[in-house]
Amino acid sequence: MAGQAVIARAEVLHLRHRLSRTRFFSTGSNDTRDSLLIRVEDRLGVVGWGETYLVAGAHDAAEAVCRSLVRQYPEAAAVALARLSGAHRWVLSAVTMAMDDLRARRRGIPLARLYGDPMRTRVRPYASSAGYSAGRPLVETWSAEAAAVRAAGFGALKLRIGRGDPAVELAAIREVQRAVPGLDWMADVNAAWSAETTGILAPELAELGLRWLEEPMPTDDLPAYARIRPGLAMPLAGGEGLESPGEAAAAVAMGAFDIIQPDASICGGVAPLLRIAAAARAQGIGCIPHACNGAISLAATLQVLAVLSVGSAALEAGPLLEHDVGENPMRTDLLVWPLVIRDGWMDIPDGPGLGIEVDEAVVAALRVS
Repeated sequence: MAGQAVIARAEVLHLRHRLSRTRFFSTGSNDTRDSLLIRVEDRLGVVGWGETYLVAGAHDAAEAVCRSLVRQYPEAAAVALARLSGAHRWVLSAVTMAMDDLRARRRGIPLARLYGDPMRTRVRPYASSAGYSAGRPLVETWSAEAAAVRAAGFGALKLRIGRGDPAVELAAIREVQRAVPGLDWMADVNAAWSAETTGILAPELAELGLRWLEEPMPTDDLPAYARIRPGLAMPLAGGEGLESPGEAAAAVAMGAFDIIQPDASICGGVAPLLRIAAAARAQGIGCIPHACNGAISLAATLQVLAVLSVGSAALEAGPLLEHDVGENPMRTDLLVWPLVIRDGWMDIPDGPGLGIEVDEAVVAALRVS
């Protein structure tokens, strides 16, 4: 372990922002945005960051894992984390992300180089919709959002649909496409439909030129996805909640998706996500990672995309970066130098680790516990 410094500190930080308006999607709503951050620091003052979503039991589980890291050497701790069984997978994702960030910073290399030679230096982001606006006409909401994301440099927008009458929503999509040309479109139903409804509506969505239909049915019924997918006229996407390569392997084996969407903040971290992508690619299934949290998760996803091999016809334009556009200072304000879109592209940071600098004053201002 020569040249290494042991981990001196490992913290769990719950960040919260109260939204200026309630965020609605098809099957629910939220009034806050929450992130669970992991901050690890070695005795030389090198810091690594990780992030996941706040879910039940995550904070306490993260505290326990972080306590186990103190006084360990980073490389040995990373090996132990990879072998850890029975741990909260979302927590393990964030802790592993932070350890990867720390280890790469100690080596002076981008995190992606822990897992291979980068294949690209930039990717195209697509906007992931903020959802519905209470009391505002649907066409007005979607048109304003579409115009805003196009002006911000996005080339594609994923609408969140499924809350209202399907006929009304389909008509609204047609009107918005006419009002705001020049974008590619996708749709995320957030598991609001049945298999029967999906089968009825998918042809109409396909006629609108949508690139994929995301999680139209409850995601705990993967056999339903496998049954309906072959008959759909458009690619079926999903899998953001998959917690391990094993779970993903089962989804791939049964043919549940045309495009699988693991999240580095859920599936165990960068290495498990890349294993999921490789298994999917071997079966001709595309991989577009899910990323709908803060700037740390976004930066980790960029590092994934640097080394993600693309072998599916569904991804002929190359890998895409999901970029939430909802109100979220953990994404927009957390970094000293924000991740920005230029000419429809986002550069993959090539500095050490995640290639970002977290503004710890902003962390302190948003911290709940």
